[in-house]
Amino acid sequence: MARVTIKELAEACGVAASTVSRAMNDRSDVNPETRARVLEAAKRMGYVPNESARNLKIENTKTIAVIIQGETSELLIKLLAELEQKLSDAGYDSYLSHVPDDKADAATVERIVSERKYVAVIFLGRYGNSGSKDAPLLSSQLARVGVPIVFCTTADFSGSPFSQSSVSVDDYAGASEVTRLLIERGHTHIAYACVGDEIGRESGHAWALRYRGYRDAMETAGLLAGEALMIPAMNPPDMYSMACGYESVRAWLGEGLGDTTGIVCSCDAVATGVLRALHEAGVRVPQDVSVTGFDGLDIASYTVPSITTIAQPLDKIAQSTVRVLVAALQHEHRTTEQVWINGTLFQGESVGAPRKS
Repeated sequence: MARVTIKELAEACGVAASTVSRAMNDRSDVNPETRARVLEAAKRMGYVPNESARNLKIENTKTIAVIIQGETSELLIKLLAELEQKLSDAGYDSYLSHVPDDKADAATVERIVSERKYVAVIFLGRYGNSGSKDAPLLSSQLARVGVPIVFCTTADFSGSPFSQSSVSVDDYAGASEVTRLLIERGHTHIAYACVGDEIGRESGHAWALRYRGYRDAMETAGLLAGEALMIPAMNPPDMYSMACGYESVRAWLGEGLGDTTGIVCSCDAVATGVLRALHEAGVRVPQDVSVTGFDGLDIASYTVPSITTIAQPLDKIAQSTVRVLVAALQHEHRTTEQVWINGTLFQGESVGAPRKS
């Protein structure tokens, strides 16, 4: 009896072969219903994964490890699809690995690369748990992994000679742009949510770069951007979440809005949580306070009001990431690159003129 192939199983399920592979390997980036359908069909058709053949294929093809630390966000899922397609167009396979927060170190990357013989690594999102003062140590350890590494959507901010290449939206410029938009609409008291610890404010984390863009735009306009207008993140480890935006602004609203008429949020997820906290407090958006986000997530178009935000150009980010990676593979001693790509302003309904006193 002929052996059922993964292609035949995929056709029977109406999905791609890569989806079957992820479902059979119990990957978290597969819809639970799809996984159940694939597993049921595999049992019914007598499909048996050829593990030795799969390993042989990985070892003998140009395969890139795409590593995500912690939870997978909407933005990363969309960007992953773009990366997979552009890597395929360039003649490379890709394989996704999820790494728990407590295992996000250089040793884990070294193990992943050595086990599967990957030729390069893409970090999709952040990687590592150390504070900014320890970043050079992680960077130097990653340099010893022995394959090209590119950070995608976040910069290598270690400041060390071992720095890795990176491709990211220009966080600083984007936050400056939405802050200037509020200023042009007449706002003079604009807060920023959510701010991490004092040491991290001068780091290369996305929230810190966006905070500096906001702060410098305020100072250039001769406006205050001090402690009174910083909304601290109530849960720094989860500071890019709706929950963090909600809890942080709810706590900050304890003494009321004061003179604040605008809030620049670190990302769309935070902005969504902020909208909820303001709604519960009886604060209208944009009549009482204007709100901006960052990232261009789908949810920003469906909140009420829709969120004015900076959309990340995922196609360009993926294309540049693959270009930088392929160049590093083809030229062993090529200098690392730090690529910044401008986002696009999306004007939603969450920004209006400042309220009258």
